[in-house]
Amino acid sequence: MKAPDKKAILAKKALMAKKAMMARKANAKKVVKRRRIKQTFDRFVVLATSLGNVNKDSSGWTASLTNGTVTVTADFDDFGVARFPTITTLTTVSYTLRIRDDAGNLLTTKSVSANREFFVARF
Repeated sequence: MKAPDKKAILAKKALMAKKAMMARKANAKKVVKRRRIKQTFDRFVVLATSLGNVNKDSSGWTASLTNGTVTVTADFDDFGVARFPTITTLTTVSYTLRIRDDAGNLLTTKSVSANREFFVARF
């Protein structure tokens, strides 16, 4: 065989292989990439539970977060959840959490470290 004929045959084989690969790709099922959903809270949340992890009936309760001289207060709903609308997450500083009942009695004091989206207060 002459060199030009050999090159033409090799080029034709490469073209045929490429066409076969493209046909296999066209017939193959599309691979669906699943996006990982990252769920985050946009505001800091406190959840009040019993030691057995049952939500407290907390109607009328308040939670206050103190950092130095700044204190922010939020009201609990009936299911033991208090949302602080002015504190974005992840928090950048540590806080002292105080939870008071509807009569103003101090129920618990907890230390909340930085880099949090929520805090579960068990007492």
